[in-house]
Amino acid sequence: MKRLYHSLTLALLALFSISAMAQDFVWAPDFPVGSEIPSISAPDQNGDVQTLAELSGEKGLVLVLSRSFDWCPYCIAQLQQLVDVADEFEALGFNVATMTYDSLETLQGAEIDYETDFPLLRDEDATHVSALGILNTEYEPGSRAYGIPYPGIFVLSPDGTVLAKFAEADYRDRPDFDYVLQAASEL
Repeated sequence: MKRLYHSLTLALLALFSISAMAQDFVWAPDFPVGSEIPSISAPDQNGDVQTLAELSGEKGLVLVLSRSFDWCPYCIAQLQQLVDVADEFEALGFNVATMTYDSLETLQGAEIDYETDFPLLRDEDATHVSALGILNTEYEPGSRAYGIPYPGIFVLSPDGTVLAKFAEADYRDRPDFDYVLQAASEL
């Protein structure tokens, strides 16, 4: 019995340690729910500069920040999932858009390949991910991946107020859009 109690205690300690580590991760720490993000002004896949006002639906915008639609399989899978649920967000009053450091040519290819009908924004010179504090610092300027974010999702009001945000510590794990839809439906 003592051995069983000891094993259970160790298991519970491990579980709490894992929970504590997971809680240490805060994506976009300078922009908690209720704060306002810096202004958005970025070219879409067609080269047209888009602002938050132009991107937002009646209730706002679901903005998905991704690493790359060229070489990141996790981002591509997430984009395909977003294509499948974009109409559900729009029915709730939220438009959707993505943002990556990809070239316009890559974004145009992604639009065709994945049949997107929403803006794919280009974050030129890592301007937005730097301002949001989510620039992946594992890559130095000049490297192929410099300018990618720690990926995540903002749900924004039309004025740029953070209504909700979703991210995982590991870039291979992406928030389930069911959770994002649920949060959006409650706003």
